[in-house]
Amino acid sequence: MSNPTTAPAAAPAISGEGEIHPIPPTTEPSHPLDPALPPAQQQVSEQREQENETVQSIPITPKVHVKVLIISGQSKVLSFEPELTVGRMKELIWSSWPSEWTDPAQPPSPSYLRILHAGRILQDDSTLSSNNLPVSESSSLPTVIHISVRSFSIRADDDPKKHHGLGRTTSAARSHRGEEDVGGCKCVIM
Repeated sequence: MSNPTTAPAAAPAISGEGEIHPIPPTTEPSHPLDPALPPAQQQVSEQREQENETVQSIPITPKVHVKVLIISGQSKVLSFEPELTVGRMKELIWSSWPSEWTDPAQPPSPSYLRILHAGRILQDDSTLSSNNLPVSESSSLPTVIHISVRSFSIRADDDPKKHHGLGRTTSAARSHRGEEDVGGCKCVIM
């Protein structure tokens, strides 16, 4: 006959690597009001405390925390290493472009992005720390940077209306050929 204080052994657990680890059987306290933990639960509790101590002993590296703001007012908080270049930051922002950011839409490549901070366009080869972006351990007060997206056409490259010639065309010439204006600067010099 089995002991009523011992639960039956549980099925083995399988980790992500395909290894099988047996789950130790749990024991119930001898009395429902007994505050002492069963030995198996004490081991689990001690293991968790050790894991927490290990996690707490890993030093937190300071990062540059930025709030990326686009023209529509939408924003996203991101964190980067201080020695990261602005060009690489553009690539990371472009690759993680949120789907809800539709105004402006995601440009065809990171080269269409401009990063603005403190009234300056940051150069691609400069680092975040050389641009005086503050470094901190917490992202509670991120530095606001603005993203400007250069205009681009969403038309496909195989569009027969697309002009492949050299030089600039006037809007009158475009309308004569049936092309619509795509954006950009429209200055008239008299």
